[in-house]
Amino acid sequence: MPKKILVAVDLSELGEKVVSYGHSLAHRLGIEPTFVHILPQPYLWKGYEPWVPPDLDSEIRDIAEKKIHYFIKKAEHGMGLESHEHHIVIEEGDPADSVIRIAREGGYNLIVVGYRGHSALEYLVVGSTAAKVARYAPCSVLIYRPGFEPF
Repeated sequence: MPKKILVAVDLSELGEKVVSYGHSLAHRLGIEPTFVHILPQPYLWKGYEPWVPPDLDSEIRDIAEKKIHYFIKKAEHGMGLESHEHHIVIEEGDPADSVIRIAREGGYNLIVVGYRGHSALEYLVVGSTAAKVARYAPCSVLIYRPGFEPF
C-alpha cells in the first residue's frame, strides 16, 4: 500500500505553518502530500441570500485554493524546491468529519493537523477539530505545534 499524507489546513497564520511542516515532512519521506481545506457549511449563509452574491461559494472556493497554492509555493521556496503540482481538496462541511472521511476513503496513513483552529468561538461551541480528528481518524494523526519542529 502506498504511503499517503493528508495535511488539513485552514487559511490562518497557523495554517500556513501546517502547510510548510506537512510539505517538509512529506518530501523528507518521499511522499506526495494532499492538502485539504474544509469550507464552512453552506447553511450558515441562509437568511443572507438577498445580500450574498449567488456565486459566493465558487468565489470562496477559488480564494481558498489560491491561498493554499500560495502557502505551498512559500514552503517550496523555503526548502529550495522547484515548484510542482500538489493535490488540493476543498470541500464544504464539518471540518473534523470531512477530514476523517477523506482520510478513510483515500486510504491515508497519516493526517497532519494544527493544534488549534481559526476561531476561538468554534472551539468553544463545536469542540476542537484536532481533538476530534485525533480521536476518530482511521490512521495516525500528527498534531502540529509551532516551535517544536523535529525536522
